[in-house]
Amino acid sequence: MAAISLPARRADIVAEVDVCVAGAGPAGLGAALAAARQGATVCLLERHGFMGGNFTAASVGTVCGLYVKEDSGFEYVVRGIAEEMVEALTSNGQAMGPVPFQESAVLLYLPWAAKRLFDHAVSSEERITLFLHALVSEVIVEGDRIEAVVVASKRGPVAVRAASFVDATGDADLVAFSGGEWVMGEAGRRQHASMQFVLQHAAGDVAMARGIPALSGLIAERGGSLTRDGGALIPTFRPGEFIGAMTRVTNPDGSPLDITDLTQATWGELRGRELAEEAARFVIDNVPGFEGAFLADTAPNLGIRESRRVVGKYVLTGDDVRGAARFDDSIGAGAWPLEYHVVGRSTQYVHLPPGEYYQVPFRSIVPEGPVNLLVAGRCLSADPDALASIRVMAPSMAIGQAAGTWAAMSTRDPGVTPADLQQSLRDQGAFLG
Repeated sequence: MAAISLPARRADIVAEVDVCVAGAGPAGLGAALAAARQGATVCLLERHGFMGGNFTAASVGTVCGLYVKEDSGFEYVVRGIAEEMVEALTSNGQAMGPVPFQESAVLLYLPWAAKRLFDHAVSSEERITLFLHALVSEVIVEGDRIEAVVVASKRGPVAVRAASFVDATGDADLVAFSGGEWVMGEAGRRQHASMQFVLQHAAGDVAMARGIPALSGLIAERGGSLTRDGGALIPTFRPGEFIGAMTRVTNPDGSPLDITDLTQATWGELRGRELAEEAARFVIDNVPGFEGAFLADTAPNLGIRESRRVVGKYVLTGDDVRGAARFDDSIGAGAWPLEYHVVGRSTQYVHLPPGEYYQVPFRSIVPEGPVNLLVAGRCLSADPDALASIRVMAPSMAIGQAAGTWAAMSTRDPGVTPADLQQSLRDQGAFLG
């Protein structure tokens, strides 16, 4: 590939803080809030004009991984900041759960409400400096530490200097830009993306009673041209409004998108809207209750399930997940099934036994790279099978809370230990198993 040389430039330092968190999705929100509540000054960087990541930008509509199935029903397996956010949405009538799904359960929520909740949560923390429209473009490394991150802005490059950094970009951008180790899952193993869409003016009662229960059968009977052989229509608590989760977005050759590649990312967004339009038309034409509905919008961008994954001090494995593994350095727990969007039109699930959960070790968020960098969210150190479970939003927020807590504690005391971190997390109401 041809290349050009870039001239050397200076970047004004717009913030100097204890902890810099890149990415304000579920993991980044958990990290920033936790670090600030530990007394650290925090700079939170987000490339969109709003926070939430897949929670909002992908309009997922369901929070997965919150619950574990017990004999008496479902209980939280993720607590702490994730539970706090969920309870706030629920108390305002903007979320409902647990809603049984196969052998697990999800939380239904309104993406707009989550967007505003995150605005309030971050704005109320005076120790957090938030920069939106802030895309990390470079990392400055000195020795074995990150000195600063460079952010692309409309006024040119600016920099944020910090003592500790949390990579919650979802794509391990800080790790990659700082020379850390990472991998990208190969075709046939890497998760496919999706594009959610919003239908409005449906007959809600009919849709809930007759339409949604019939969806899978109608797709099997008439939906051969769709990219998924199943899906969901998720009520948003607004009259007549539903989120459609019915697409699988791939490259033209069927391979999974590499969202870090501009050509593939552009294709994916365009193709995703095309597939959303096709799926919405199928619903309107075939599903009871949606005859008078219309396609109101698609999500702001694709829902990405997987891109770069870091190589950490420990690689969480599918055997760990299926075997309900326990770790001495646990920072959280997960019970979501191994959910595969990798082959053909079908989604495969491998469920944990009822009541079982696995722990996530601290070592899986410590990358092989700069010593003052942790990762949080779907780019943590995990193999493809473990990622199929741990990538979802609830455990991502819990992992972020652990990363932010460690970043704040280690800034104050370089001798902090994983046991110290665990005690702090328990004091914050987190569940470690």
